[in-house]
Amino acid sequence: MGRHALKWVAMCLWMVPAWSLAQPGTALDRDVQRAILLGKVGEFARGLEVVEAHLDEDSRHAEAWFMSGFLLKEWYKQSDNRAHRQEAMQRLATSLDLQSSLGRPADWLPQARRALGYLGDDCYDDAVAAVNTFQTGDEAKVLALFDQYASAVQVLKPETDLSAERAAFHKNMAHAHATLYAATSDEVHFEGIQANYRDALALKPDDPTAWYNLAVHVYNRGVGVMKELGLETSLGEIIEKQQASRDHFSEALPAFESALELQPDRAEILLGLATVHHALHNQAERDRYHTAWKNARGR
Repeated sequence: MGRHALKWVAMCLWMVPAWSLAQPGTALDRDVQRAILLGKVGEFARGLEVVEAHLDEDSRHAEAWFMSGFLLKEWYKQSDNRAHRQEAMQRLATSLDLQSSLGRPADWLPQARRALGYLGDDCYDDAVAAVNTFQTGDEAKVLALFDQYASAVQVLKPETDLSAERAAFHKNMAHAHATLYAATSDEVHFEGIQANYRDALALKPDDPTAWYNLAVHVYNRGVGVMKELGLETSLGEIIEKQQASRDHFSEALPAFESALELQPDRAEILLGLATVHHALHNQAERDRYHTAWKNARGR
């Protein structure tokens, strides 16, 4: 998921917009030149004050929004202040929206689009890093970063469908929860596995691997409940755990079936169905899927 890294590394130097080389004419032109010079020497706050004075006069001044966003972007690159990044993205998006409403080109537009794309990709890379270091409660952080990336993409390429990418993040968070659950047996992580796979499937219901993985995790939870039985387990507890285990097996069954609808000849899914029917004491169905599994293996 780090496919954006090389795209933004090349933009880490201060880039003077080509349009700034023109001879300034209006008050904004002169203040833009001044803001650029202040930014180049690290006086970002002062540069912003110069440009924002024009926004106080006209809140729909597209070029002023662009220049303020550009300065915040450069400030973020030096400070690593995420608030600067978010504000820069909002201002750059505003500049593009306002200029689009005017229905005419502007020489600063390519620079604005590149700056917004850089910041969006930076959010994507942070979302990937957050998944790689995932801990309990990190979903909100990961999804907020993805949403910032998505907002930039939607401004730059409104027709883009990001459902597959969002689903991939949910699947990776499900995997992270599974790793934590294996280490801690904390129920919150089992719930996280289910929730993230179901969120992924809400976005991409035609993903057989997500259906299969969800089914396996739920089935294994049922097996885990049965393993909790011991010699000192009371009859009441045995009955309770048997029912809980059966509930998990019953929940896993439709997920296996959904996976099979999408991949009818996949051996792992057929074996999973044979196994869950065996656990539910459906012997005829168990035999049918076991035979189908053997046939699939022989292909």
